[in-house]
Amino acid sequence: MIFPRGEVVHKDLSTAYTDLSALVSTLKSEGFSGTVEIEFPQHKGTLFFSSGEIVDAEAKGGAEGKKLAGQEAAQALLGLTGQKNGMISFYRLPPERVAIVTKNLQNEIVFKGLSTDFTRLEGLLHKLREDKLSGFIEVLTKDNQPMGVLFLEEGEPVEMYTQPETGPSVFGRKSIPIFVETVTKQGAIFDVYRIRGGVSKKEKEEAPAVPLASPPPKVEDTKELIPIFQDILSRVEKWVDGAAQRGTFLKAFNRSRMEKSGEFFFLDPFSGEFSYQDGTIRFAGETSGKDFARGILECLRSSLPHLEKEFPKNRMFPLKLRAEIESSLEYHKGALKILGIDTDFSSFFQ
Repeated sequence: MIFPRGEVVHKDLSTAYTDLSALVSTLKSEGFSGTVEIEFPQHKGTLFFSSGEIVDAEAKGGAEGKKLAGQEAAQALLGLTGQKNGMISFYRLPPERVAIVTKNLQNEIVFKGLSTDFTRLEGLLHKLREDKLSGFIEVLTKDNQPMGVLFLEEGEPVEMYTQPETGPSVFGRKSIPIFVETVTKQGAIFDVYRIRGGVSKKEKEEAPAVPLASPPPKVEDTKELIPIFQDILSRVEKWVDGAAQRGTFLKAFNRSRMEKSGEFFFLDPFSGEFSYQDGTIRFAGETSGKDFARGILECLRSSLPHLEKEFPKNRMFPLKLRAEIESSLEYHKGALKILGIDTDFSSFFQ
């Protein structure tokens, strides 16, 4: 697995000057949570800490490059104490992030080297959802540089982290749809893994019936929709104000908010729940992801006649405006579909 790197605490400490056992004791006493990467010429591995305890480990070493995991790996890495030709780096991560990673350490490959040249990520996610796979997808550039890892529970995306060239790994469910769009556009390689010991959909269906917990909710949290609709509104605003004058779009949009506030209370300018200004959405209300999306789309639709009145003699303006809105919606169609939002925009202007 491509391990996440959290906030750097110390990097590339030489074991000639750093005692590994003393460092581990200090991290335990401080209640450290995160990863400790240990690398020697013939051995390398990672210790995972949560609230001061070593909860898991993975290592590789020896002439045959044998892979170790769990307690065996931890003992092998700690046994390197006293050797002077190694390097140690450690990174801070919240315990809940550590738990997600360690849950997936014991895994088995399902698909290897799937390319966006032949595989649509949306289609792959749909298949994994049908198979109710619990595991993760490693995403790499076409030259095999790590981009990130998407974690799945029963086939549903539940968490991910992206791996920037510099700085800590970026976690967050809200980045999933935008990451999917980015990967689809620039191309990537996918490796799919299942948690070892997990059962397939067929095995589950053939197993004796037992009470099941409620399935995880669909990834349609309002917070995950904000960056998408923020981009849609800012694209349309930039086009409208470029054709008219600054503030033209916002004036029409705010007017439509008043008109739609009876159906979507969060749009009411006096409620203080929603605002759009300077290309940024701020939302402090409570509503479902679907209602949030419907409210913004209805508000955008009702802005059209107000905007058309600004250019009564320009017959091409309404057509170009509709084309711009359609283009903005189409750009995010894949991400909205993953989030459970209806993406049939064919009747948007009817």
